[in-house]
Formats: sequence, C-alpha cells, structure tokens
Amino acid sequence: MNKMEVGNIYEVITDYFFTSGESNEYKRPIKLKKGEKIEIRYPYEWHFRTEDDNYFHADVEMIDKNCELLGKVSPSIRFENKANLEEILRLNLYVKV
Repeated sequence: MNKMEVGNIYEVITDYFFTSGESNEYKRPIKLKKGEKIEIRYPYEWHFRTEDDNYFHADVEMIDKNCELLGKVSPSIRFENKANLEEILRLNLYVKV
C-alpha cells in the first residue's frame, strides 16, 4: 500500500475500478477503464480528476487495489493549478516513481 497523498498520479491497472458515485451528474458509480490515469486533488474520500478533466471520488481501498502509483505532480503546478492532468502527463510536469 502506497501512502496516498494529494498530487499523486495513478494508473488504473484492473477492470474493476469504480468511483463512489457521489461526484457526478448521474449519482451512481462510474467505471474507469484499465489504463486511465487519475490525479488526487483533495484528501477527503480521495477526490480525483481524470485526463478528460472529470472529477470523482473513490475510497483508499478502491484506489489501492486497482491502481498503480506513477508519480507526483510538481508542487508549483499543483498549487497554482497551472495545467490539467492531460497536460501534466504530456509535458511531464510530475516526478515519476
């Protein structure tokens, strides 16, 4: 189990990752596909955004069992919200693990 922190970037590595359903217009769980990447934005019930700039929640167990840590967003980028996740990944604005 990796220490979950704001700014961490994860890749979904299974076909079983579901959001909590609390943070979307349909109010039901959404399945993320294997290979999708997420960035932890806030520490409460691990609020994250996807590469297409959608925001969701998931609990620690869901993330830990279905994702692999890729790296951490550079603090200046994260604090100033200078780039979305797609840009962060494309421009390598994160420290890889």
